[in-house]
Amino acid sequence: MDNVVHYIIFWWEKYWGSSWYPYLWAAAFLYLLIFERKRKNAGYLIAFQCLLCFLYFCPVTAALIQKCIGGLVYWRVIWLFPVVPALALAVTSLLSRIRKKGLQAVLVIACVGILAVSGTSVWSAGNYVKVSNHQKVPEEAAQVANILLAERSAEDSLIAADNSIAPYLRVYDPSLQLAFGRDGKGARSRNARHLYIRMSAEEPDYKVIGKRARKEKVQILVLQLSQEQKEEAFAAMEHYGYQWVTAVNDYNIFCFPIAKSGKS
Repeated sequence: MDNVVHYIIFWWEKYWGSSWYPYLWAAAFLYLLIFERKRKNAGYLIAFQCLLCFLYFCPVTAALIQKCIGGLVYWRVIWLFPVVPALALAVTSLLSRIRKKGLQAVLVIACVGILAVSGTSVWSAGNYVKVSNHQKVPEEAAQVANILLAERSAEDSLIAADNSIAPYLRVYDPSLQLAFGRDGKGARSRNARHLYIRMSAEEPDYKVIGKRARKEKVQILVLQLSQEQKEEAFAAMEHYGYQWVTAVNDYNIFCFPIAKSGKS
């Protein structure tokens, strides 16, 4: 239950960041509750918001939702909150109470200005990056994928990579066969699931990773390694027969040598 509560709080704070929108939404909700609750449409909106708050913040319902969709994507529930409709209804209701057109115009400009500065610009650095590949995945992932396509011995050769790059590999070329999917889902076996857990750990045990990768018959491992982790990882991979191929930034590619058969 502690883990459930952690995700409730963590994703709420992470989703909104330093934005003012949750406070604006709360103010709009209180305004509608006090001044517009008798209107039918406003009543529906208020009821819907209360229901979503209960579902999101109640540990029991949160646990059920997280079990269905996973704690790591619990933030998607926040998408359901009618923040934009609530703000729109509250602002238009407030402005409609003011009869002076000049004052209305000033308040419209003020409201638009508040909304504009409350969020984070989509043009911020890092939100959009120009890439040259047709699949529009990060260039780093495209480079790794091309190496994997060249190094695998057959189209059904298994590859293991962590969440930071694995989804991009499949987008770049669906023929790349992964031992497990995003968040370890779709793992081919219990051993593959444990391999994912070990690879995703804050302090990975590379000996266990090598052992489980060999047991799973993974031909290529993609490991994101810091400078401090390289010595331990390289020794463990060599012990289990994996040879270092190359690196793309922090992503180091290890391959178990198998004779190629047919087209790859």
